[in-house]
Amino acid sequence: MTQYTTGELAKHCGVTVRTVQFYDSKGLLIPSDLTNGGRRLYSEDDLRRMHVICFLKDLGFSLKDISGLLESDDTEKVLKMLIEHQEEALRLSIDEDRKRLDRLHGLKQSMGSFNSITTDSIGVMADIVDNRKQLRFMRIKMVIVGIIMDIAWIPTLIYGIVAGVWWPFVMGVIVAVALGVWISLYYVRHTAYVCPDDHTIFQLPVRKMFFAKHTPSMRKLACPVCGFKGYCLEIYVPSGNPKNANGTLIWPAGGDAR
Repeated sequence: MTQYTTGELAKHCGVTVRTVQFYDSKGLLIPSDLTNGGRRLYSEDDLRRMHVICFLKDLGFSLKDISGLLESDDTEKVLKMLIEHQEEALRLSIDEDRKRLDRLHGLKQSMGSFNSITTDSIGVMADIVDNRKQLRFMRIKMVIVGIIMDIAWIPTLIYGIVAGVWWPFVMGVIVAVALGVWISLYYVRHTAYVCPDDHTIFQLPVRKMFFAKHTPSMRKLACPVCGFKGYCLEIYVPSGNPKNANGTLIWPAGGDAR
């Protein structure tokens, strides 16, 4: 009767020795015999079992499913069930990939030519993605200040109604207004917008920002360079960014704001 060492079995099945040893450790492929020196020896049945394991693994079955199949008393029915289950999973995966492909194709068509996209603009956009974290941190700061503003006047208002003493409320309102002005100026200084048409990064006066339609991440504005009118992406900018006369921020070729 032909017997195979671990290396020979691995070679016949087109896998590595480590793979055979791994299946052995999982109880999927127990050697039929051992040499006097303790080396594993596998029979023809073991070779066929290994071929089945490799075949099912290539089809995408998990080791748990393969183990259940090999230990089943009704292998044919279990195998049929597993194949049908795998077919359905692959069909769903193909459908999802096809939908993604259709969306990508539609996006590509809507964008038109890609000739206008340069390494400079890609660098700028990569930097924009990175600073989204800074923008979220800034918004957290603003929420905290807003809570402090509420603490400054709401308790003093209640105290004034109950006790009839109003000077704490007046002081609380003054503090709340001062914090409101400060946080608004802080927001304006550290917020800029990206034009989706030419990737210009610009800032605007307070009156234009606060009265424009907006979403949590975009604001409907007019680009001061190309004249585009529509929703522009809101980003965070550090203090001291140089600007042109029209208020456009100056970004170097590498994409990092100066």
